[in-house]
Amino acid sequence: MPLFADTTLRNYLDQLSSDAPVPGGGSVSAYAAALAIGLSQMVTRITLARKPKAGLSAEEQKKEAEKRAALEKILGLLEKVKKDALEIVDIDPKIYQEVMAAYGGAPEKMEDALNNSFRLQADLALLVVMAREWNQTLADLVAGSIKNDLLVAASLYQASFYGAWHTAMINVKYMKDAQHKSQAEKALDDLKKRFDTGSGQ
Repeated sequence: MPLFADTTLRNYLDQLSSDAPVPGGGSVSAYAAALAIGLSQMVTRITLARKPKAGLSAEEQKKEAEKRAALEKILGLLEKVKKDALEIVDIDPKIYQEVMAAYGGAPEKMEDALNNSFRLQADLALLVVMAREWNQTLADLVAGSIKNDLLVAASLYQASFYGAWHTAMINVKYMKDAQHKSQAEKALDDLKKRFDTGSGQ
């Protein structure tokens, strides 16, 4: 299977538009998350590249240093989750094929495959929740028209979160183990509540 994260956007779109089931929604959700995170990072780096105003008071210099430290921290956190999202672009198609291969086999293998698929997309949803929260923090740290790109990122975060959430949920619906199913449903419900609570940008 090709590494979709390493191909060109044009090639990825060609494969996505084909009659092959992979890459599919789970991979696309991860791709959208990576794009959103990249946009948040761009805004952060542009802000950090701006020179502080001359003639700042000691108190203003302190606040500027604190702001830059916060931006640097967010930049590093975003880099970590971006790498994770890119990995899921490639992992999701493999997990999907494992689910398809489990059909008609031993019930426990099917349950394991569904659980793996659920966990992958639930993990992606959590990554998006965290990245979107950092994106919201950035809105208070940056100034100027560049803030518009944070709004674009916010829209991508929303698309990627709900894409991951729905993909995780469809796997939960087919689970037979009542305990696993209940735990998975609660985990997704908690994620959705956390995401919706911070829906303002």
